[in-house]
Amino acid sequence: MTNLHFNYKDVFRAGRLGFSAKKIWLAFLGLLIAHVGYAIFSYLAFVVSGIEIGEVWEVYRLMPMYPTGLPWFSWVIWIIAFLWYLFIALLAGVAISKVTYEQLKGDEFFEIKEAVKFALKSGRSAILAPIVLVLFMIALIIMGLILALITWVPYFGQLFFAVMSILAFAVCLFIIYLMIVTVVSLIIGPSIVGETGNDTFDTLFESFSVVNDQPWRFIVYEFLLILVVLIGVGLLGLFSAKAIFLGQDVIGLIVPADKIDNLLINAAHYVKVTVPPILPESWHAFFAGYLESIGMTNLLYPPDYLPAYESWSGAITSFILGIVFYFIVLFVKSLGMAIFWAGNTVIFTVLVKKKDDKNLLEIKEEIFEEEKKVEEKKVEPKKPAAKKPKRTKRKTKRSK
Repeated sequence: MTNLHFNYKDVFRAGRLGFSAKKIWLAFLGLLIAHVGYAIFSYLAFVVSGIEIGEVWEVYRLMPMYPTGLPWFSWVIWIIAFLWYLFIALLAGVAISKVTYEQLKGDEFFEIKEAVKFALKSGRSAILAPIVLVLFMIALIIMGLILALITWVPYFGQLFFAVMSILAFAVCLFIIYLMIVTVVSLIIGPSIVGETGNDTFDTLFESFSVVNDQPWRFIVYEFLLILVVLIGVGLLGLFSAKAIFLGQDVIGLIVPADKIDNLLINAAHYVKVTVPPILPESWHAFFAGYLESIGMTNLLYPPDYLPAYESWSGAITSFILGIVFYFIVLFVKSLGMAIFWAGNTVIFTVLVKKKDDKNLLEIKEEIFEEEKKVEEKKVEPKKPAAKKPKRTKRKTKRSK
């Protein structure tokens, strides 16, 4: 079992815990499934509104952003795409948190298959918890709209509005509080489920408990975790870029320069990283500056497609290399995701120790119902009792 300090120092373990082949692979699979589903639905959101696929491709490549200025049904489809991405990421977070939790308890050989099974079985709690909160907020807003209709009643409506204004203010304040808890449940919910296997109600209870009992620790720990994620992703992105340039130089010793340049430029044409427009301009500038520093500005501004070298074979090769480049980008993002969920697992363990004086690493894991059934099947059936031999009655002579 890992001996934690149970303070901010444990957050810095996230980098080492996240830099794990199992966790990065789980994050990579989750991101791959999330990206494929998101790309399909988001492209559909643009196409149904009359925009051609080629136009969407030129602007966004594989990750179209929200459809600004398009009809409402395009927004509905895009929301489905966003929820798909979010839910898959949460399930991947549950699996990564489960592996991290078992590692902290001392089990270094916890299998990926078992983590995926656990996420599919218990991960719905991490998804349903924020959904319940959102539905509750929508219900409060609808109730407020219904009560607002009373203001249409002459004379009485205005008086009713004045009397209910204090209650309306309290309800609006409560909705803001629920929004904060929803964000917290999205951030730490998968780690709660990964460590405890809680159902939806218990996951909500722990999210409220973190907000009410340990708000400042949670904020500070998450801020430190974001720094660790940025440093880890930044270093891996730098090394990945240097590895690509090194491979290009080595291959260039044998392959003609015009051929390798043509293949790589056309491969880079397929790849583009889209920064969500909703992020502040400072984030866009920071990301652009980072890509420029590592020599990968083509991820933001893909080069034009050149006539393929050796016609069809060059075109196919460039397309395959473009897919490889996307896999490298996903690999870098996977490390960030692995560090994030591993770090939140540590953060939740520390917060539980602080607020409940309970060490989750000392709790023995309960046997799942499926495992109980398997064990019951393995129990040997009772052997039938051996039949007792029949006693033969001896004839006795009667005394005269």
